[in-house]
Amino acid sequence: MTTYVIPYRIGGKTRLGDPELAAAMLSDVEDAVQRVAEEALVVDGPGGQGEALAASLAVLQGAVTIVNADLPCVTSAELEQLSASAPALVEAVDGTTNAIALRDVDDFMPLYGAGSAERFAEHLGAVRLELPGLRDDVDTWEDVERVRDRVGKHTRRYLKRLLRG
Repeated sequence: MTTYVIPYRIGGKTRLGDPELAAAMLSDVEDAVQRVAEEALVVDGPGGQGEALAASLAVLQGAVTIVNADLPCVTSAELEQLSASAPALVEAVDGTTNAIALRDVDDFMPLYGAGSAERFAEHLGAVRLELPGLRDDVDTWEDVERVRDRVGKHTRRYLKRLLRG
């Protein structure tokens, strides 16, 4: 059984400046995970994403799929495909890593940052998957506009509330 882990900075993404939007996107990712697994482990901790994940993963065993919280378009089918393809990853347009499937949690190394997809692919021998809901992360308001028609119900509801505001 695969454990799904979602790194999430409490208070949301600082680049977006909207903690409510960040929470709505996290809820969409959690919904997609809960369609394929019993629960999603949401992690935060001191330091960057890699350090927080390494600390959280240290107590787990077996297969793990890590899915970033800023992927409001992700589908359960994409998560299943990613996990079934382990070792696998989905690269963001900017070359960073949005999602990783590991055969074993012990394969994880905190390689995040600019160009991380290349480092993860090399380290894991991972296949790169082209899954739009996992590729299209939301880092800016321009990204929100780009994916607006595909977001999950929580993000959609929040964006509608903003328009009415």
